[in-house]
Amino acid sequence: MFFIWGWGSSSKTVFTQAGICKHCGHMCRLEVFMTYHYFSLFFIPLLKWDKQYYVKSSCCGAVHAIPPEIGKALSKGDANSLSEDDLSYVMGSAAAIDSYCGNCGAPKNDNAYCTKCGAKL
Repeated sequence: MFFIWGWGSSSKTVFTQAGICKHCGHMCRLEVFMTYHYFSLFFIPLLKWDKQYYVKSSCCGAVHAIPPEIGKALSKGDANSLSEDDLSYVMGSAAAIDSYCGNCGAPKNDNAYCTKCGAKL
């Protein structure tokens, strides 16, 4: 008799909502996903540990961490929205944030001032 077992890490999308990105200020899709480590036996994950919940925005790719209790509630369907106050910035593309106006979120161009709001770039 032989056993096929293994371990690894994976991620799973648990919730999606439309909202405004806290990083760049654009309207986008906010995708809540869970990362975890697992132990599997015969390719069936039996144990999951070190679960962490994150939010990724579709506009600039910024990633924010959220508290585990909020992530669990969203994945179980007990909560139906995500608040901006729950987000804690983890990482994002510096090039993406530098290409938008910090005041209104409009794309930057070659001008010294924003063409949408007039703020100095």
